[in-house]
Amino acid sequence: MSNTNLALCTVEGCNTPVQRQGHNLCLLHWKERHHTAKEPASAYVTTLQTDMSHSATNSPLNSTSLGERFNLDAKQINRVLFDLKWIERDDKGWKPSSLGEKLKAQNKLFSKNNVPYVVWHQDICKSRILQNAVSDFRSIEVDPPTITQVSPIPEEAADKPEGFREKFPPTIRASDGHMVRSRAEAMIDAWLYENRIVHAYERLVRVEQQMYCDFYLPEYDLYIEFWGLENDPKYKVRKDKKLDIYRTNELSLVEIKDDHINNLDDYLMGQLVKFGYKAK
Repeated sequence: MSNTNLALCTVEGCNTPVQRQGHNLCLLHWKERHHTAKEPASAYVTTLQTDMSHSATNSPLNSTSLGERFNLDAKQINRVLFDLKWIERDDKGWKPSSLGEKLKAQNKLFSKNNVPYVVWHQDICKSRILQNAVSDFRSIEVDPPTITQVSPIPEEAADKPEGFREKFPPTIRASDGHMVRSRAEAMIDAWLYENRIVHAYERLVRVEQQMYCDFYLPEYDLYIEFWGLENDPKYKVRKDKKLDIYRTNELSLVEIKDDHINNLDDYLMGQLVKFGYKAK
């Protein structure tokens, strides 16, 4: 059978045809794969550090081998790494960002086609930030939960404590189609949309703790938090804890309070200008 009728190897940057119908690896990568023990998909996070401590090799991990540790394919793990700002586009491939270089990432070239790719030290698998990001990605893209009951979110949960996303799915549709959880969030979302500012709702914050922001502006690497119940002592404790995490990790943050909601044009515009925003 001619190789032209066979699929190409699924390893990032490899355009070699596979050897047989139904296979997804070329001969070279098939041999490499079968010399590396695979991790059970059902325990991709809980057994990760245990498996790593017993690993007999310190070989760097490319996107394919790193993805296998988390039961993701190369494209999926690169999406996670890109969202974390650990890698950047480089022509047809990838290169480490400044953050990635601090995490011991290295740039390589595929010998056949000179496509750039990134390799990682095996210790990267121990990163809580990466583990949280993978869990979040899987919950949205790979294993989305089935919602059997929709409960309105209570005001005291507005700061998004652990477990809120599963218990209180968003029920309010903003003007750009985003589903949000409160009238104030819908107004913020609408303002960002009307001013053509790219934004994500409830993104995982790049920190060791599993914490979600209200909005994230990727163009400015900027987080937005809306505080709606500052007179509630329990709410204020959680708010102060989140603010401390933002400060400790030196992340850019814009805070919106209840009395700013009806004056977003002046307040939010003035805040975003500090981070390089220019009205379009």
